Amino acid sequence: MKISLLLAKPDSQADATVPPSGATGYLTGAAATAMAFLAVCALALALAANRTAERWSLLLAGSATLELNGPTAKEDAARAVTILRQTEGITSAETMSADATASLLAPWIGETDILGALNLPVLIAVREAPALDRSALENRLEGELPGALYHRHTEWRARIQDAATQIRGLATAVVAIALAVMGIVVTIAARASLAMHVRVIETLRLLGATDTYIARAFVRRMTLRTFTGALVGTAIGIGLILALDFGGGPQAAGTLRPTGLAGWLALLAISPAATVIAFLATRAAAFRVLARIR
Repeated sequence: MKISLLLAKPDSQADATVPPSGATGYLTGAAATAMAFLAVCALALALAANRTAERWSLLLAGSATLELNGPTAKEDAARAVTILRQTEGITSAETMSADATASLLAPWIGETDILGALNLPVLIAVREAPALDRSALENRLEGELPGALYHRHTEWRARIQDAATQIRGLATAVVAIALAVMGIVVTIAARASLAMHVRVIETLRLLGATDTYIARAFVRRMTLRTFTGALVGTAIGIGLILALDFGGGPQAAGTLRPTGLAGWLALLAISPAATVIAFLATRAAAFRVLARIR
């Protein structure tokens, strides 16, 4: 812990003594920018998937649809609404208009003109309460309205939640991979930078410099490069997210923009996380290389 604090402590003399890291430093900054950008986009996607799943789950919770087919479907609809409204545990039952039914099918069929010529089923939107005896309702519908189909949306809700879970898992994996790649690049760059300055390191040791003193400058330099690059990548990622949000507002379906403080803090945490990873990776690499240079 003491060594870590020493490495993080600014030391202008040590920074001036050790030569600049050159191309390896720029490579570190570029890698940090790219990886932070990917991490921000992946994290924003995970947050958006979670919000969308919660919104759809809320809409589908306690909802069902009664489908009536056949030539007497329109006449049966009035009887079905009466039955549903008389059933304890049904909070609402409304017959959907032909236009509303067509709008539901349009995304799947594509041409609304064709829908007008079809004998579409009559759909009744139903809202359920937890106290509903579904078995009793289905038995009554089967007895009084043979052929009526009662669709509960539980299966769709479960599918949406499963899809959101998979997207969150994939996005989390992308964030982890991006940060891991960043740590690997920083480690390689630190080793290369130290290897290029073997003569300088040997000279500093002859003058009495300790490994902690030598490593401090390398670690600080690579860590600051990473922090700057990650900050730029984070800013680019957030800028892209805001640019893609075409004024739809925070409640627009599919928006990547976080809707709460926690979401923004999660995106902004990418830069500090990258800095900590760079510090630990560079510190470990520096002492390993210095141990071999004798």
